[in-house]
Amino acid sequence: MTTFDTKPSASAPETSGGSGGSGGTGGPEGRFAIEIEHQVTLLSNEAKQEGVPIVGHVLEGMDNVGDGGGPVADPFAQFFSSGFGWMIDKVGFLRDAIDELDGDAAAGQTAVDSMKQASESLSFMARGHQADITSLQDWQGDAGEAYRASMKQLHEEILGLMHVVHGLGTLTAVTISMVITLRKIVRELVATVLGAIVIIMLAAVAAAVWTFGTSIAVGLAASMAAAAVTAVESARRITMLMDALGRQTERMVTLETIAEEIADSLKRYEKAAGLSTTQSSKDSDPQRWNSSRDKADEIGQDTSGRLGAVTPDARREFDQQELDQAKQELGR
Repeated sequence: MTTFDTKPSASAPETSGGSGGSGGTGGPEGRFAIEIEHQVTLLSNEAKQEGVPIVGHVLEGMDNVGDGGGPVADPFAQFFSSGFGWMIDKVGFLRDAIDELDGDAAAGQTAVDSMKQASESLSFMARGHQADITSLQDWQGDAGEAYRASMKQLHEEILGLMHVVHGLGTLTAVTISMVITLRKIVRELVATVLGAIVIIMLAAVAAAVWTFGTSIAVGLAASMAAAAVTAVESARRITMLMDALGRQTERMVTLETIAEEIADSLKRYEKAAGLSTTQSSKDSDPQRWNSSRDKADEIGQDTSGRLGAVTPDARREFDQQELDQAKQELGR
């Protein structure tokens, strides 16, 4: 599993690298973003090839994960309408493969579209951030150099996340496509064999009178054999699909690792803002935190008193003096 150093190499000049194959470019890419794009492209290409042994062709990415043909008719409907529903106990196992490949292509496409939009948003954000970096070129000195270096690193990280999100969308699309496409193939296999069984049984019934019913028994045996062959072929493809899904999971874990490394690097902005330090102080020792805060209040109050500020004690003393003076005036 490949991991990446989130600090771009100082010796690696920025380039216009990135072919846009992972969701477009958000500005010039340095070594860090290009390495992530390269890794994501490899994972995506490997994933697309998974479809070849299972469904017979390469599965493309995020544009269409469905079978494109709308809801497919139940292959058993024609079988029942042909009057052979009584055979369901003998060939009903063919439905198991279809049920095992159940899935909602429309919902899958919605999820993939969301990832595609997120990738495009990150690309737009990176372009805007790149423009901000350019506007800071007049800021001279060590502080300016350090700030621009941090902002360039952030630009690389945004681009890296863009490639990761786009890659995750591609892997998700390919995964859904494998399931949906194989379901369509299995349905067609089942529909074909059921159609063949109908023809076999029609011939067997027609010949029953002349064969004293022997043709019915032969027809049933032939039908079961045809159904068994289809079931074996379906099971073989489903087994390959399960293996492919396992490899897809490993690829997604790789993307998750890259994203986590970028997220850890971005925590430096929390430290710069003093957010994580303050919060960690509260969380690590809340009693000490509260004690220190009370002590600070006492010091502040004592200092205010010495400086002549109106503290609560000073206020009460002042009011008592006013009251005593008023009593003396009335006594006169």
